[in-house]
Amino acid sequence: MPQELFIAERIEMRGTAQFNPNMDGHWMQKKRHYSDLFDGISLDTTNRWNSYVTGATGATIAISEVQGGSVLLTTGTVDDDSLALAGAIILTADYEAVVEWNLTITDVSGTGLFVGFSDAKNEANGSLAIHYPGDVLTTVATNAVGFVIDADHATSSIMVASVKADVATTPVDTGVDWADGETRRLRVELDVDGNAIFYIDGAVVARIASAVTDSTLLCATVQALTRANDGANTVRVRRYDAWQNEV
Repeated sequence: MPQELFIAERIEMRGTAQFNPNMDGHWMQKKRHYSDLFDGISLDTTNRWNSYVTGATGATIAISEVQGGSVLLTTGTVDDDSLALAGAIILTADYEAVVEWNLTITDVSGTGLFVGFSDAKNEANGSLAIHYPGDVLTTVATNAVGFVIDADHATSSIMVASVKADVATTPVDTGVDWADGETRRLRVELDVDGNAIFYIDGAVVARIASAVTDSTLLCATVQALTRANDGANTVRVRRYDAWQNEV
C-alpha cells in the first residue's frame, strides 16, 4: 500500500462506488478551501461577504434563484456607478493563494468589471481596484491582481493586470473576448514570490511576474460598474472558490 498517491487530473467513482459511501477514515484537507455556490435563500453578509453599493444609484447585490444558485450584481443606473462583493482580507501570495470565479456578464459593452484579489474590500463609488476609465489604466488599490473587462477600454479583450505597492505592472491582453450573456471561469494563482498565473476556463492565458507584494493581506473580490451611460447591467456570479496553504 503506497504511503503517497499522486493524481494527475481527477478521481472518478464508478459502478456501485458512486452510490455508496466511498470514503473511510478521517480525511483532512491540508490546503484551506473557501467556497460558496450561492445556493442559500439570502446572501450571508454577516459572516462571509461584504456587499457594497454605497453611492450607486439603484445598485443591488442579492441572491438570485436560478438553476444551481447565484448572486446577482446589478450596477447603478448612473454612468460609472459601482458596487463590490468581497470576502475577508485573509489571503496572501506567500501562502500561495488561488481564487476562481464562475460568472456571467449580461452586457459587456455597458459594463466594467474587476475580478481577482485586492487589498481593499471596496473603492469609492466610480472606481474599481483596477480599471480603464477613459481608456486609461488606473490602479486604485495599493496591491491587487486580476482580470479587467472594461467597456471604456479600446480593446474588447479580457485583460489581466496588477498593482504592487502602488506601482502598476504592465497589463497583458489575453486575446480572449467576452460575448454578451457568456459564462466563464476566471482563476488567479499566486506563488510565494507574488507571481501570478491567469486561467480562463481552465486554460493558462497569461502571467505577470511580481504581481503583488507577497506578504500583503488580500481579499477575493468582484467589482463592477456601469459604463457608456448604459444604465443598470448585471453580473451573475455562480460559484466562488479560493485556496491557500495552511498557516
